[in-house]
Amino acid sequence: MFRLFALFLTLFICVISVVVVYFNSNSYVVDFIIIKLTYIPVGILLFLAMIFGILISLFFLLGLIFSMRKKYKKLKKDYELINKEVQNLRRIPIQE
Repeated sequence: MFRLFALFLTLFICVISVVVVYFNSNSYVVDFIIIKLTYIPVGILLFLAMIFGILISLFFLLGLIFSMRKKYKKLKKDYELINKEVQNLRRIPIQE
């Protein structure tokens, strides 16, 4: 369900960005502190902003993925150890 929602949200954002670019064909001057970009169309600005946002989100998601992978390996190792211990306990005969 989440993937379907994410797909529709992505398509909606793509359609909105195409509409914004189509109706705003003006060029703008972008002045950063270090460089000055003159007369850049809105489409390129929008594309660069989306790429920059994707890169930032991937940076944070990679940290989350690596921490989850580390936690998964630790839990898997604990599970195997507990499973071996249970198997050993099952082999021991019951003494009265």
